[in-house]
Amino acid sequence: MTNNGSSFENAPLATLGHRLEQRRLARDLTQATLAREAGVSKSTIERLENGASVQLANLVRVLRALELLDGLDRLVPEPAPRPMELLAREGKRRRRASSSKSADAGDEPWTWDDES
Repeated sequence: MTNNGSSFENAPLATLGHRLEQRRLARDLTQATLAREAGVSKSTIERLENGASVQLANLVRVLRALELLDGLDRLVPEPAPRPMELLAREGKRRRRASSSKSADAGDEPWTWDDES
């Protein structure tokens, strides 16, 4: 008996395939046209839309051709900084202006108007 994956794995692949098919149809593309634009074979598009396994690189090519690549950021977002990293950054942040002597070396020291 060959293990083609569990239904737990197959359900998301089928959903993804259906959504990609709907996106392709909304853009009025044939499978052959999408395959050509993505640089993959038509059978790869067929497998993808049927919820079968494809190489990750091919999925990325198809997402790019369908203008969906930016969705990967939402799929796997950047991890939030750990609390210790936040504290380390906080310690290096500038908290006040430097104590320079004066902006121009020849300037007179500042005084109140009534001190003349």
